[in-house]
Amino acid sequence: MTESNNDSGLSHAHSICEVENCGVPVRSRNSRYCEKHYMRVRRHGSTEKQSTRKEGKLEHSGGYLLVYAPNHPLACGTSRVYEHRLVYYDKHGAGPFRCHWCCKSVNWDTLHIDHLDNCKTNNELTNLVASCPVCNQKRGRAKMRQTMRKKSHRRYNVHGKTMCLNEWADYLGISPNSIEYRLNAGWDINKAFSPRIGNSGPPSRKLAKIVHEAIK
Repeated sequence: MTESNNDSGLSHAHSICEVENCGVPVRSRNSRYCEKHYMRVRRHGSTEKQSTRKEGKLEHSGGYLLVYAPNHPLACGTSRVYEHRLVYYDKHGAGPFRCHWCCKSVNWDTLHIDHLDNCKTNNELTNLVASCPVCNQKRGRAKMRQTMRKKSHRRYNVHGKTMCLNEWADYLGISPNSIEYRLNAGWDINKAFSPRIGNSGPPSRKLAKIVHEAIK
């Protein structure tokens, strides 16, 4: 390690990090290391580069599992791949495939892998099927509605049916806000859960009208 003999106070600028083959100036007058090796010692107690890769599978924020496979064809420059996609690729290859739901032809540029039991961590091959984007989106909406219905605590038993507010709105062909307005205004519950009343606005669904005839 060499130092300048001048009195400018910048002698550390000519001192080299003591790590072999580093060649970078030390970070300060009293330091033995450059900034990089100093931070390594501070974090890990060693100047050697430490692997930051977590062992095993990681769970994505969306609930899917990620596995370490940097050399897999689906990696595309990343170190981890969705496990369900890796399992399907390793069994069926590069494709093309047929959508399990509508039989449309798909490849890995547009392909989605659906879980038949809707469990994102069950990546058994028998639970995985190919899906086109349209069918995958439709299944996603259906699962979202099912989840929201399960989360809804308000159930209304009217006309022999028990449904949450959103289900009643969908069934009657009116908005949930309309039903809530009727309930808050003190309407009779049978009348509140009825198709559109009046001559303005879009027509209500025929099915709901037929079902509602009995309470007019």
